[in-house]
Amino acid sequence: MTETGASMSISARNDATGISFEHSFHAGMAWLLVLVAIAGFAPRSLAIVSGTMPNPPLVVHLHAAVMATWTALLAVQATLSLVGRMDLHRKWGLASLVLAPLVLIMLVAITIIRQNDAAGTPAGPLVNNILFVQIRSILLFPTFFVWALQTRRTDPQMHKRMMLLATLMLLDAAIARMNWLPYNQFPNDYLAVHLYLLLLLAPALLYDLIKLRRIHRAWVWGLVLM
Repeated sequence: MTETGASMSISARNDATGISFEHSFHAGMAWLLVLVAIAGFAPRSLAIVSGTMPNPPLVVHLHAAVMATWTALLAVQATLSLVGRMDLHRKWGLASLVLAPLVLIMLVAITIIRQNDAAGTPAGPLVNNILFVQIRSILLFPTFFVWALQTRRTDPQMHKRMMLLATLMLLDAAIARMNWLPYNQFPNDYLAVHLYLLLLLAPALLYDLIKLRRIHRAWVWGLVLM
C-alpha cells in the first residue's frame, strides 16, 4: 500500500470510530502520568490509612488532595478530548484556573513547612538538599501551565504538550518514592529520579519523530528548561 493509500485508510478508520490515533496517544500519555502518581504515592497513603505510618500534618493531606485532583483533571480532560467532547473539555478546563494556583500554593507551603521541621536537626542538610529540587517544580509548573493557557485556542498541539509538561513537573516526588526502581538511591542521590522523569517523555518524543519527522518545539523548550 502506498503512503497516500495508508493515510487514507487510517483516516477512514478514524472517521469510522470518531477517535484519532493522535488523541488516543495523548490521552495515553496523560493516563501514564496518572499511573506514575498512583504508583509513587499509593503505598504511602495506604500505610497512613492503615496506621503503619504516622499520620502527617494536615498540610500534607491538603497537598496530596490537590495534587491528586490535578492529575485526575488532566486524565479527564485528555479522555474528553479523545471521545470528541470538546464542549465538556472546555468547561472542565475552567477548573484548572482555580486548581493550578492551589497546586503552586501547596508546593510552596509543603516545601517551607518541611524545611522548617528539619531545621536544626541532624537531617536538616539532607532535607534542604531534597527540598532544593522543589524549586524546579515551583518555577516550571506555572510556566508550562500559563504557556498552555495562552496557546489553548491558537495552537492546540502546543497546548496539550504544555499541559503534560506542567503535570510532569509534579511527579519527581512520586518517582523518588519508588525505591524499587533500578539505581534509584533517593534521597542520597537525585540523578536517577531526574533521568526517570525524562524517560517519561521518551514515548512522546518518539511519537513526534515518527509522525512529524521532528521533535515538537514544546518538548524542546521543556527539555531545555528542565
